[in-house]
Amino acid sequence: MRASPGPANAPALPAAIRFHPHTEDMTLRKFLLLLLMGLCSVISVAQAAEATRPLEPINRTSPRDTYQSFLAAVQRLEHDYAAYVADKSNAQVPQLRRDLQRIRNVMDLENLPPATRAKIGNAATGYLYDILARLPPLDPASIPGPAEDGTLDEQKLPSRWTVPGTDIQIARVSEGPYAGEYRFTPESIQHLREYYFSLVDQPILSPRIYPFLHRTQINATGPLIPDALVLSLPKPLTGTYYFDAPLWKILAVVIVILGALLIAALWAVTAVRLSRRASLVGRRGWQLTIPLVILALFSFSEWFIVVQINPAGLFATSESIFVSVVSYLTWAWAAWRFIYFIVDAIISSPRIPENSYDAHLLRLIARIASLGTVCIILINGANEIGIPALGLVAGLGVGGFALALASQSTIENLFGGLSLFADRPFRVGESIKFGDQTAKVERIGPRSSRLRARNGTLCTVPNADLARMHIVNYSMRSQCYMDQHIFLRGDSRPDAVRLLLERLRVLLLAEPLLEQDKGWPTVRIIGTRDGHIELWVRANVLTSEYDVFLEIQERILLSLLDMLRELDLKLGRPLDAAAVDMPPASPQGIEAAPTQKTW
Repeated sequence: MRASPGPANAPALPAAIRFHPHTEDMTLRKFLLLLLMGLCSVISVAQAAEATRPLEPINRTSPRDTYQSFLAAVQRLEHDYAAYVADKSNAQVPQLRRDLQRIRNVMDLENLPPATRAKIGNAATGYLYDILARLPPLDPASIPGPAEDGTLDEQKLPSRWTVPGTDIQIARVSEGPYAGEYRFTPESIQHLREYYFSLVDQPILSPRIYPFLHRTQINATGPLIPDALVLSLPKPLTGTYYFDAPLWKILAVVIVILGALLIAALWAVTAVRLSRRASLVGRRGWQLTIPLVILALFSFSEWFIVVQINPAGLFATSESIFVSVVSYLTWAWAAWRFIYFIVDAIISSPRIPENSYDAHLLRLIARIASLGTVCIILINGANEIGIPALGLVAGLGVGGFALALASQSTIENLFGGLSLFADRPFRVGESIKFGDQTAKVERIGPRSSRLRARNGTLCTVPNADLARMHIVNYSMRSQCYMDQHIFLRGDSRPDAVRLLLERLRVLLLAEPLLEQDKGWPTVRIIGTRDGHIELWVRANVLTSEYDVFLEIQERILLSLLDMLRELDLKLGRPLDAAAVDMPPASPQGIEAAPTQKTW
């Protein structure tokens, strides 16, 4: 913290003014549309102001051209600001912004975070101009530059030139989009504040309209804040400086930000309350309004702070970083909410059933898309405030092997989930057999699937494991297979057995849900052994409902027992009982697979 005393009634010069691009019922739709239109209008106003007047070229081909261009650009700024002070209006603000942009073009600010370049460049303008005003005037011919006839021999130009009596340097940019141009070096810009405070009390050797340009900058206000209002404030508010900003500006910025946060919190509470009475899509819509309202509030707040309150110096730099952080975090939040809102709106259409594969695939895509979008926004935001996130991501190549090993199972399960959605071996609500277990599918997630067993236990199976298993989908069968082996005693009368076969065939042919095809249904004697006569009853029951199949099979077996009693035939002792895979099938639970019966 350092105090920089200065007259509170000095004319004010605004720093660079910039903007940070920070359903069902008709009410929600109209509100969302109005909110988006408001955000677009704020951004369009900023773009219109930026395009008011094209930038005029500034000469940076030699140290002399850069030095003289800086002085000429600041002198033009002084004249434009004098006109602004005489008639403070929004119409003159874009020209002042343009002047400051031209001045920043002679400074090498590429090593600074994009969010702070304008603020630091504007502060450097005041520091440098006040420093040069207190140095002996330089003869332009003493500065390396074009010859008297205007020709320029680049071979004779030095790579850097130092302002006499200082450590301030102008150097040729060696790489990047501005390679070959001469600009004030980053090291010089970094130390300008230090140089300024060591010379500010020295006599002025070069005439200036504003001999204390830096002090004029930090006291600047926008058109909506009259100078008379500032002059009426108590002396402690206007005469006390922290981080190169008067105390009243710091308090004003804090009040504006707290006001925006309070309104955002009130709206968040309102949106949550309204969302409780809405459907899923309605809840998503109301939730989406929260980050949109925050973006609108902060866009307006940033406009008011930058254009009207106009903080400068270190405090303005800190405020820019704070606003950038909030803006990018809120944009990431809004993008995440927006993706889920769109996906749920699509799923809510009658064409896509709630538990269909398409619905679950869209939800999986929403998770992946939202995660990717949020990461991209946050990476760009980190680079905006000076955190080299892109470099960190690129640097993962060094430790990428270890990261790949650590996330191998996660990635494998993710691709396993994608393969399940692509192959569609089962849907939510269907009964399947995986491995040696049977269960009902409750959820298919991006990493694992949840399966409910017959006893009610919930199994969570990684998608990678599930994708490698042999899966039997009982719910997708088109029919059920009845396979019964019946053993009669070996001393049964042949005529009674023959009559039993005939009656069984008539019974099966009378069943409407049994497949009537060549050789089906089948009732045959397939062998005699160990004093038994073996009958084989086979039929395809044309139903996918297991309860219906059990009902038909039960009716046939009860009729068979009646026939055996009427014909005085006895069942023999079963030789063995081999298990037969038969599907579970009721939506209420997983049925036990019927076994092959032998009598």
